[in-house]
Amino acid sequence: MIVSGMFRLALGVLLTVAAYELVRWLVVRRLRGWMHQSAVRFVRRHHIRMEAARFIDRVWIREALAQDRAIEEKILEVARATGESHRLLRDRVDAYVEEIAPFFSLSAYYRFGASAAKRFLDFCFELVHEPGAFQRQAAEVPPNAVRVYVINHRANMDPAILAYALLHHVPMSYAVGEWALVWPLHTLFRMFGSYFVRRGEKDPLYHRVLERFIQLIASHGAVTGFFPEGALSRDGRLRRPRTGLLDYLIGLRREHPDRPIVFLPIGLNYDRVFEDHILVREKDGPIPKATASERMRNLVGVIGWFPVLLGANLVKVATRSHRKFGNAAVVFGEPLHLDAWPGGAAIHTLPDPERRVALEALGDELLRNRIGKVVPALPVPIFCTALLREPAGELGALRREVISVLAELRARGAPVRFGRAFDPILARRQQGNERLALLDDALIEAEEADVVIQLATTLLLRRKLVRRVVTPAGPGVEAVAGAESLIAYYANSIAHHFDLPHAS
Repeated sequence: MIVSGMFRLALGVLLTVAAYELVRWLVVRRLRGWMHQSAVRFVRRHHIRMEAARFIDRVWIREALAQDRAIEEKILEVARATGESHRLLRDRVDAYVEEIAPFFSLSAYYRFGASAAKRFLDFCFELVHEPGAFQRQAAEVPPNAVRVYVINHRANMDPAILAYALLHHVPMSYAVGEWALVWPLHTLFRMFGSYFVRRGEKDPLYHRVLERFIQLIASHGAVTGFFPEGALSRDGRLRRPRTGLLDYLIGLRREHPDRPIVFLPIGLNYDRVFEDHILVREKDGPIPKATASERMRNLVGVIGWFPVLLGANLVKVATRSHRKFGNAAVVFGEPLHLDAWPGGAAIHTLPDPERRVALEALGDELLRNRIGKVVPALPVPIFCTALLREPAGELGALRREVISVLAELRARGAPVRFGRAFDPILARRQQGNERLALLDDALIEAEEADVVIQLATTLLLRRKLVRRVVTPAGPGVEAVAGAESLIAYYANSIAHHFDLPHAS
């Protein structure tokens, strides 16, 4: 009896588990099918160009790189130099391929990723970009060209901002740092088509695998994007360009000498960079690593802080009192055709020393002149620039300084990007009365400066970076003690524009 009862119980449990797994499989299958079909409809509705390389299977990538002659030659070279066995080196190569290679998912990118990015970014920022700018930039690219987007690196959310801005146009593969090699980020980024790059890795085998992987996907038409600075700016200024990935991409010409390569610059900027405090603290060097007790206290603090933050924001959304963190802006710049760059058609044929010099010059052109030229000026960077010039902070003097900063930026062709709060001013500027042009311009400039000051001070007061004061000349605003480096950080994001000559 006891054995019979135990058997019936085990059979019942087994049938229950089997029924659960069957239902789960049917639900998951139905859900995946719905998400895939929804993504396909989205792609077709917006006529998004999907290159074949986007759907290359990880198994195919692994096998293609396993048979790659350049990688095999590097394995033999390392084996001779170090005495390591060919088998161990091959295993190391396979591990690198497994770490680097993505597996793009159409439904993850266009349904889950797009939905999450839209809700998060719409919650945090007003995204500002010019309609039709992507199409105008893309029109200058030959149909069979390798397209490479090059972007300044302002924040860890740069890939999300770019993916959202380009959502209706093209999916892009990004080079992502090793910071994202943690669960669940590594799976999500791979599903979005991103590939992982280790900073400071010394193993020559790793660099050869990364080089051949990038050339493999680029040769099959994948649209790639990377940040020439290689890391986030610690002081807000553009960093020196790194040329490793640039060298890998141009190396594609050794196998495909006639393949056009076009670099497409994009400038990003924010009124708020979430990690700005950490970046500024690292300006003079890395922060000492936290001790075990400090890490534990931080973990406990985050665990306690996150539910409070989530609850507070849900209340704000429910009561419609949520305030965004300002603007985030994306600007598309003038493409650079490699063959049109002096000596660009032959860079891949140069010996190493000469090629490094040429790559540094090309990287500087891309970052300083192409990307830097289109880094947008937003209210907070403009206001911080004016506040540094007029630290006393009297409102009348600040208004005049903001007007001066805006005039200088526009005279140098810098993109000034404002959100919906400036739409009435823009409309009046476009409808200007010719007979009262000078008076109208002066009034519009003063009103525009007032809106810049109002928006920027609201954001900075909320963060306790500035405070209201009374100066001998009247009410004003000044930086809070200790916040000067953060004020400079935002001003530095547009400081390079003032080094440019006046636009013709």
